Amino acid sequence: MFTEESGKFYVRIEGRFESAHYLYNYFPDGSDEPIHGHSWKVEVFLSGKENIRPDGISYDFLTARNRLQELVHNIDHLLINEHPDFKGINPTSENVARWFYAGLKEEVAKTFGNIMRIVIHEGPENLAFFEP
Repeated sequence: MFTEESGKFYVRIEGRFESAHYLYNYFPDGSDEPIHGHSWKVEVFLSGKENIRPDGISYDFLTARNRLQELVHNIDHLLINEHPDFKGINPTSENVARWFYAGLKEEVAKTFGNIMRIVIHEGPENLAFFEP
């Protein structure tokens, strides 16, 4: 029977936002990168504390998805450099991924889940991911 097949289960949620940023000290002469914008996508890969529950669900992602949408709304249509959480922090894709992790980890833990990976897409071709 197929339900006896072993393996590890993950679920994925995603959000999209439009924001601008620039990187500090980007060029060899120490100057900043020019301000530019991206169509961003964040993907969050989650697993349950149990691999799969008796009801066949590995992780009920509804609460995490709602929290992700709050975070996306908080960073949408702004200059990320001016967001209070990024004061003095270079808004790289890597740091944006860690920001999402910090904003999600408590909610996911309360619902007996684990964040396995957060992927940040800077447009359709470039990405960075964070695995806690």
